[in-house]
Amino acid sequence: MDALVATADLLEARYREIAETRMQGIPILNDALTVKALGMRAWGERKLCVLLTPWFMNIALLPQEDETENRPAGSKQSFAFPAGSFEFILGREEGIGPHWMCSLFSPVLEFADQETAEAAALAAIDELFSDGEEPDEAEREMDMIWRGELPVVPLEAVEEEGGDIDEELVDAGEQALDRRAFLTGNRKQTDVA
Repeated sequence: MDALVATADLLEARYREIAETRMQGIPILNDALTVKALGMRAWGERKLCVLLTPWFMNIALLPQEDETENRPAGSKQSFAFPAGSFEFILGREEGIGPHWMCSLFSPVLEFADQETAEAAALAAIDELFSDGEEPDEAEREMDMIWRGELPVVPLEAVEEEGGDIDEELVDAGEQALDRRAFLTGNRKQTDVA
């Protein structure tokens, strides 16, 4: 367990340094948030957590041991979890080495405070390991979201479940994602056309 704590501390220290140097003055920063590695755990041959920063919230996969990774930064690879397969991008940072990141939120301006952002991060990591009641439908919907597509359910079904609908999007005939439903595992899209 000490190795997991040490990895979380290392990750947090490096990204705090990035926040204080490379990210200074960038307008997408959410000043209400600080760097935090949440839910660190062993997963197969890697360590996994959600990395929260003032500019993003990502799932981070790090090697358990020193790993030789010859692919260039920016390479993509999908990893399979109980909730489905997700595409990660390879990054490299001094002191951390190669690590894989999957974006959950970028930027993170919708979070009013650290507590809310941390709760969302922990809910996301729990959802990642949840196979849900209908794994086939959930996996299909999640794959669509990761491809930038929005799964659609009838407007009546969302209204029956008490989902939030943005009236401006209804008027525009566009689709609205209910983030609260996504984070609680419902992952449904409203059809407002």
